[in-house]
Amino acid sequence: MLYQGFSKIKLNENFYKQNGEMHMKYLFFIMPAFGHMNPTLTVAEELVRRGDEVVYYTTADFTDGVKKSGAEIQVVDPIFNPLHYFQKEHPEALQSITKPPIHLMTQYMNEARLKAHELIDQVKAEKADVAVYDPMCVWGKEIIYTLDLPAATFYSSFAFHKEATTLQKWVDQYFLPEEKQILHLFTVAEKLNIVSTPKQFQYDAELFDHRYAFVGPLISNRHVPSDIPLESLSSRPILYISLGTILSNVDFYQNCFEAFGDTHWQVILNVGPRTSIEELGSTPQNFMIRPFVPQLEVLKHADVFISHGGMNSIMEALWFGVPTVAIPQSSDQPLVAERLTQLGLGESIQPDQVTPEQLRESVDRVSQSETVRVNLLAMSQSMQEANPVQQTADLLQSLAQQHAVK
Repeated sequence: MLYQGFSKIKLNENFYKQNGEMHMKYLFFIMPAFGHMNPTLTVAEELVRRGDEVVYYTTADFTDGVKKSGAEIQVVDPIFNPLHYFQKEHPEALQSITKPPIHLMTQYMNEARLKAHELIDQVKAEKADVAVYDPMCVWGKEIIYTLDLPAATFYSSFAFHKEATTLQKWVDQYFLPEEKQILHLFTVAEKLNIVSTPKQFQYDAELFDHRYAFVGPLISNRHVPSDIPLESLSSRPILYISLGTILSNVDFYQNCFEAFGDTHWQVILNVGPRTSIEELGSTPQNFMIRPFVPQLEVLKHADVFISHGGMNSIMEALWFGVPTVAIPQSSDQPLVAERLTQLGLGESIQPDQVTPEQLRESVDRVSQSETVRVNLLAMSQSMQEANPVQQTADLLQSLAQQHAVK
């Protein structure tokens, strides 16, 4: 169902053909992390295709992705990327980057907010119609609120509501009292709040009012070059394993070697940039190991996915109907893994319970389960019929037009 939060003025290609002068300008302030940035790039690409202008304020790490979308980039100081910040100011925090100490996170956010004021004049000169921000991008929100720009939020994971009982239980379980002070960042609600998950995947969905648009995953159609011969691997079932771009866990990879080495599976293992392939030692012949894997391309061919349970990865797997075994590591991943299991779309294993036997058994179950297959098919069809990219672009254009005619 499409979002009904305000009087919708659909600005499609015909509008632009008849009113060539009416182009809108959007600024994107998104947390500089692949799981946050990547979903928004598909929307930026669609807005540019329709004739609008999109400008990202982000760190240099994402220059290529932004430019490929057709959007412009204003490169900001590396301090705005928490990974760069900790590398420079507190390298010891990188040992537990999945959950740095709260005082360091608070310090980062305060310094980022202060630094953001150096961009105020530059952003003001953009004369943008709408600013889109990620609630985790505290420095972007600081700029937007200082300039009182028309804004929409973009949630790359669950939307948060202060009365959501399930989310509150998670907060009570995983967060220290002093950590809860920063959670108000994620309960902000603008006139339009875009959530890149389907409503049926959202916890306590009934609490969210008309301002929230649960559009579903925003999947890119762009092909990323790879040396993995996916088309020639069809003779064996493909098992794709990835803990994302940040995490590294050599012990886990060794468990995977023992679980799936020399089996009928063709295994594609993404170890990320922080793991040296050499340190893994001797690897089974049926494993293809890479520091980077074009995930969307692989998921198109995969039969099963073992994942860290990042929301972006899970949404991509659901889009392509791939059964998943989630092994949550940090952040919201335990919640994502639990929801995956609740909806009969896969299984989850707690990190401290991972064994070769458990991995084999879980992969066998999800790959052979008719219930999982049927549930995945229904979810995938529902997602694709919603046309999330087109829907999101329509919503942002409507919001921009509403402010333009005031």
